[in-house]
Amino acid sequence: MNSKMIEMSLDSDVQLRRTFAELDSLYRKSPNGVGVLDRALRYVRVNQAMAEFHGLPQAAFAGHSVHEMLPELSEEFLLRAHDAVKTDQPLMDVEFTLQNGESGCPRHFLAHFYPLDATGDDEARTGLVMVDITERKLANEALRLSEARYRDVVEHSVYGVCIVNAMGSASGANTAMLRILGCTSHEEFIGLNFLRDVFRYPDQQAQHFAACRQQGLLHNAEAEWRRRDGGIVAVRLHLRKLAGAADRGDLEIIAEDVTELRALERQLQQAQKFEAIGQLAGGIAHDFNNVIGAIHGWAELGFEQNRGNQITADRFARIREQAERAAALTRELLAFARRQVLQPRAIDLNHVVRGLVTFLDRVIGKDITLEVHTAPLNAIKADPTQVEQVLMNLCLNARDAMPSGGRLLIESGMMEVDESYARFYPGVAAGRYAMLAVSDSGSGMDATTLERIFEPFFTTKESGKGTGLGLSTVYGIVKQHGGFLHVYSEVGQGSLFRIYFPAMPGSVAEGGSVAVPSVGEMRGTETVLLADDHESLREMARQTLVSLGYRVLCAANGEEALRLCEQNTPQIAVLDVVMPKMGGCAAGEKLLARFPELKIIFTSGYSRGRDERTADLAQASYLQKPYSPTNLGRLVREVLDGQKKSAK
Repeated sequence: MNSKMIEMSLDSDVQLRRTFAELDSLYRKSPNGVGVLDRALRYVRVNQAMAEFHGLPQAAFAGHSVHEMLPELSEEFLLRAHDAVKTDQPLMDVEFTLQNGESGCPRHFLAHFYPLDATGDDEARTGLVMVDITERKLANEALRLSEARYRDVVEHSVYGVCIVNAMGSASGANTAMLRILGCTSHEEFIGLNFLRDVFRYPDQQAQHFAACRQQGLLHNAEAEWRRRDGGIVAVRLHLRKLAGAADRGDLEIIAEDVTELRALERQLQQAQKFEAIGQLAGGIAHDFNNVIGAIHGWAELGFEQNRGNQITADRFARIREQAERAAALTRELLAFARRQVLQPRAIDLNHVVRGLVTFLDRVIGKDITLEVHTAPLNAIKADPTQVEQVLMNLCLNARDAMPSGGRLLIESGMMEVDESYARFYPGVAAGRYAMLAVSDSGSGMDATTLERIFEPFFTTKESGKGTGLGLSTVYGIVKQHGGFLHVYSEVGQGSLFRIYFPAMPGSVAEGGSVAVPSVGEMRGTETVLLADDHESLREMARQTLVSLGYRVLCAANGEEALRLCEQNTPQIAVLDVVMPKMGGCAAGEKLLARFPELKIIFTSGYSRGRDERTADLAQASYLQKPYSPTNLGRLVREVLDGQKKSAK
């Protein structure tokens, strides 16, 4: 062997020793557990990391099988491992758990089995590598729990959440978002386009989306959305441009349903306005009353002292007459301000009505037909003189609204106000009320007039024909007795005033009381078509029926109601008689032509006798406005169950 070959051999030995030294160091110092197994899967040797994983010395492994040292491995896996050894195939990524003897905490591992090259004694060996994945496992589990909690929070949030892309397509909606938009499934929601189908006013959508994309965030933006069932919902929006979505323009939308809140705010503002006017009127009337008293007194003295001087006495008499008129006005202002001294006692409203009928016959004129329909009532605690004034003022107003004659109807009845009804009307307490209604067939009032009719000195009459204090007096007297009132009117259709006085507990003044059905008796799952042009009343009715389990389709007029039924089949329709574009009667006829088995309930602010147009639809029922959620739910259930009814 020449020197060159010897040199090459020495280099090869050095390289081999270096390789063995590196492999030995890797074996001994590796953080992963490394072991060598024989053909029967018994340990030949293990490194220090493997011993530490088990909490045993390295020498304890020799001659013991994998099954003995890792009892957590299943029999199925051991069979697979033996098959892999026989076929000289690797077996990778076997996950198992070991209990740490010292800490008692479980440790998670991935095991890899792979064949080793045969040794000099031709004994086949298998390598085992165990990788500690405890931290990764715990991190993944923490991430999973965090994501599950996040999904649970979002899914059960009272706020609607979804994501909308630049094209208007939406995804990721939670249950609240489906509820706000009236969607029955995620598939129906995905079919919506937020640029076209959701916002009632497109300029609101464009303004809010543009502001969010420019600023990155937009909080407390108000908008109105169109529900899938035709209803309108007011929402408070929080928009956020999603991180990493600058190019796509994706936005996160968080929506809060504030429909009921906005309705309550409007009613509260109206109540506060009357409260402020009442305080002002009461303060002025109280001081003015003292001044008028002095004027009246001095006029009386002047008249007595000048009886012999006819001209002077006549002037004092005129001063006294005007002072008396001024005193009457101050009394009406005090009534509006609820500062009158009452003398309440238990009375029957029907008795008050009967006592005034003869007088009303004389003052309303022969061209006006007076009708009186009374029902059994609970007694109320009230000042009878003040209640008479309420009825008189309402009847005289009705007379003035019918200069060419007409029909004046006085009705009485009991009403049960539940919590859901009281929630929509601030200041109204739940309980039983005796109701007094006065309706006419006169000129009616528009929405602007209705907002002001109870203000002192507001009148639609010609100058000199009214003081504008009649209805404000009614308002003050009713409020002072703890009651409330509702007005319904349509231009050219007349007006209806309903006055409610709290009923006294105890026996009924005449006849028996009416049992109020339970919520369970009113529930259902049918589809209800609801059409009414009064947005607040329509929303109250929709929420009532939805809370009872019904599926509700909402429309603002008859034409919209017909469009909603092109793809939906309602089992019952609740139609307002007077609506723009197409009224309830015309819509009812067209619906019956399409759905002969459809049940119909007509709603109106007037008694059924006033709406002769509904008489042609003999199968229809009737619900008089303003109605309570309880009355609506009860009548819908009764009609669906085949009991035709009329309700007030």
